[in-house]
Amino acid sequence: MKLEYLAAGSKRCPLVRLYGFDQEEARNLRQLVRSLSSESRQEVSLNEKPWIESIGGCYIEFRVGDRNEGIRQCAPLNFECVLTQGGWKNVEGLLDPFCESASSGYQWLVGTGKISLLLSHNGQW
Repeated sequence: MKLEYLAAGSKRCPLVRLYGFDQEEARNLRQLVRSLSSESRQEVSLNEKPWIESIGGCYIEFRVGDRNEGIRQCAPLNFECVLTQGGWKNVEGLLDPFCESASSGYQWLVGTGKISLLLSHNGQW
């Protein structure tokens, strides 16, 4: 699974996208999100996972917060995505189709804030 930041190039930019993944990697991502929605973890860095390939040095941390803030930029290629437990539960549900079958296409996982989070098999939307 590749992790990349796109600052421009589309009306939907800026965005962080996760793409180029298989079913197992989608399940791994869902498990990380589930750990946040169940509050067994308060934060997780995607870059620490061996199945995540950072493109251009993009870094993102998922965190549980008191409100759904979405993605915010901490440094040029450093981001954090802050959602409530319920917000992460919603993202978990959005990941299900990518985990249960050989689906194609894309899904906007987070649209709160100025930067969106996109999950796309081929990187397109």
